[in-house]
Amino acid sequence: MTNQLSKVAFNDALQNKKLIFGVLKQCHITRQQADFDDYFQECLLAYVDAYCRYEQEQPPISRKNYLYTKLCQHTIDLWRKQTRYQQFCATKTDESGCNGFQQATMRLELKDLYCELTIGEQRVLELFYLNNFSQAEICQKFNVDRRTVYRWRVGLCAKAAKFL
Repeated sequence: MTNQLSKVAFNDALQNKKLIFGVLKQCHITRQQADFDDYFQECLLAYVDAYCRYEQEQPPISRKNYLYTKLCQHTIDLWRKQTRYQQFCATKTDESGCNGFQQATMRLELKDLYCELTIGEQRVLELFYLNNFSQAEICQKFNVDRRTVYRWRVGLCAKAAKFL
C-alpha cells in the first residue's frame, strides 16, 4: 500500500463519514455508547485499508458496496472480540473473587443441603434450578401434578434459606 494511496483513502474516508455512521448504525452501535468514538476510529482505519485493497484488486462490485461490506464485517468482528474479552475478564474476576476455601465451604454446604432434601426436592433442584426444566416438564417426567412440584420447590427454598 503506497503512501499516496493511503492519503487518498483517508481523505475519501473523511468525506464519506455517512457511510461509516451507517455501518455503525447497522451494527447497533450508537453515539450513546461509551466506546462509540473507538468504533468510529476503527471503522475509519478499516475504511482506509478496504479502500486500498479495492484499488489493488479491482473486484467486480462497486466501491461503495465493497467498502460497506468490509466495514460491517470488520465492525461485527471487533464487537465480538470485545464481547469475548469482557466475558473472559468477568470470569477471571469472579474466580479470583472467590478463593479455594470459600469454594470448598460452598460445596460442603451444598452437600449438607442435598442430604436434607427429600427425593422430590432433589429432583426439583437438579431439573428446575440446574437444568432449566419447566414445572410442566417436571410434572410430566415424574407423572405428578403441579401442586406436588410446587410443594417440592417451596420445601427446597425453605431448607435452602437455612444455609444463607
